Amino acid sequence: MKRRWRLLAGLGTIVGLLVVVPVASIELGCRATPVAATAVASPIPMDQRRPEARTWLTYPEWHIVYSAESLGRYLAKGGRPSGYDYGADVAGFWQSYCAINRIAGARPGASDAKLMISIIGISFTVEMAVKAGWEATVGRVTEWLGGWHSPEDRYAAGVQQRYGAFMHEVPWYGFDFAGTLAGMWRAHGPWSIVRRPERRIALSAEYGVKAVYAKGIGAMAAIQPDATSLLMIVAAAPAEVRAVDQRLSVVATGQGRTLVRAPRYAQFTDLLGKLADRGIRVTDIAGNRTIFMTMRAPTRAVPRTATIAMPLGDRAGWSRYGVTVPVRALTDRIAAARKAGAEIEHVYDY
Repeated sequence: MKRRWRLLAGLGTIVGLLVVVPVASIELGCRATPVAATAVASPIPMDQRRPEARTWLTYPEWHIVYSAESLGRYLAKGGRPSGYDYGADVAGFWQSYCAINRIAGARPGASDAKLMISIIGISFTVEMAVKAGWEATVGRVTEWLGGWHSPEDRYAAGVQQRYGAFMHEVPWYGFDFAGTLAGMWRAHGPWSIVRRPERRIALSAEYGVKAVYAKGIGAMAAIQPDATSLLMIVAAAPAEVRAVDQRLSVVATGQGRTLVRAPRYAQFTDLLGKLADRGIRVTDIAGNRTIFMTMRAPTRAVPRTATIAMPLGDRAGWSRYGVTVPVRALTDRIAAARKAGAEIEHVYDY
């Protein structure tokens, strides 16, 4: 009995360290200089403006999306689940959050976002630690005895890819984990006395826990749902805006500028790319003059001034890097980066 309690205490200590150490490190070691709130002259109505700090503080949430996509690509290529570098994804999350916090952590409107980042960061860290621990021990044994190409392995690879794509437009807690769990138990194929039972146990635990957790987070998010669109000012006539994409909705026009409503998230990045293709500038986004974006490019091309920079584990010689850009220069910067061979990964709205 004493041994059992010692084991539980040890596990509790490990979990506690996983929770406390990263958050404390950010708050103590990555402090930002307070920035006073300044009034910005903008035609965007006050109730449609969004805190500028959110453009930087949105990145850590997207890091988890990129991690999911990376794991999905790795598994789709036939990689061993035990061979994936889960620790690198966790380290990347906290390292990028540290850099982001130095810029935005003390800005007006940052507090609520930081609380959410801490919650999802802790959840992500615990999830990846548990997954890495299982795959490095039980998973590795069953890989050795039965391989890693069971029907459940193939099913999990497909789910991971769908999950990564899903989060580009919908928060993670909207994913159908319960249906995914049921689908896993319907996977057909040659039976394995070792690998298939182990995969069913591991995946049932993963999808089951996520289904319950997602339901709770979703209920809290529904209390105050976030907007799915934003307003921006485009230096173009309404006819030019409409010709770019029907998702850009003209709200008002005057003095050579057009007030436009656009969808947020991945669609927003796509639409900015289309505006860049036509040489159309944006002068104001949700009442802000500065915005953060990430690009993928050969590592040798990453500027030293990048706020964040990290190698892409599934793409040798390439890195992801993030820069802060004046809104007025955004479409020009997108066009120039593409011309230089970089890929625009995401422009982080507020």
